[in-house]
Amino acid sequence: MSRILHFYVRPSGHEGAASGHTRRKLQGKLPELQGVETELCYNVNWTAEVLPSADEMKKLMWLFGCPLMPGDVAQESWLLLGASDLLLEVGPRLNFSTPSSTNIVSVCRVAGLEAVDRVETTRRYRLSVWP
Repeated sequence: MSRILHFYVRPSGHEGAASGHTRRKLQGKLPELQGVETELCYNVNWTAEVLPSADEMKKLMWLFGCPLMPGDVAQESWLLLGASDLLLEVGPRLNFSTPSSTNIVSVCRVAGLEAVDRVETTRRYRLSVWP
């Protein structure tokens, strides 16, 4: 039985400019929009019968993180939703594997993570709007 594990990457400082650009573009369509925050999510298909061990989890967190920002990967989302916020997740279709998934799975296999057979990356947006 396979499970989907989620690893959320904290937004870094350089994403502020991208969020500002996204907010300006969306405000033309959604004038109530007050702010945009983003994060990446690595969706890992884990095929082993048991959840990853502590050592395997440490490897996964290291693989998806930035070496200059320790603690930037979590299994819970960094985006905290308010009552009037919208959450939008954008990523590839589920019916085919992307080339980046193939590359990430190869790296996982080299790192001894044989139970990983697919990793798809999505970008999550928290859209803050006026209530």
